[in-house]
Amino acid sequence: MDLYLAIKHIFPSVQVDKDFVLLDKSDGKGPYIAVWNLDAPRPTEEELQAAWEACLEAEANKPPAEPDELEQLRKELADTKAALEDANGKLKTAGEETTNVQLALAEMYEQLLALKEGNPNG
Repeated sequence: MDLYLAIKHIFPSVQVDKDFVLLDKSDGKGPYIAVWNLDAPRPTEEELQAAWEACLEAEANKPPAEPDELEQLRKELADTKAALEDANGKLKTAGEETTNVQLALAEMYEQLLALKEGNPNG
């Protein structure tokens, strides 16, 4: 349990080192409330544990944060890159189709010239 966050959940406006002081004896038991200067009664272990669980639940249910400006720019860049790659593929396909049409027109032109000259076989 994060004792500081549990206390802040119960008393949102408290100030650490003014309204309360947390200490840790480094004995493996973790921090404890060493000083309590609030008019409200010191929370029990059960109240602190419930507040900590409420903090975890609130964090789990919090909507995803809006992407920061750099992340938004990265997304826009990725979208632009994908659009350019798509356009490039379409241009390549159009170029290949244009080449095929030009070859077909050249063949038809040669056939017309051959017909005009009276040589139907080309």
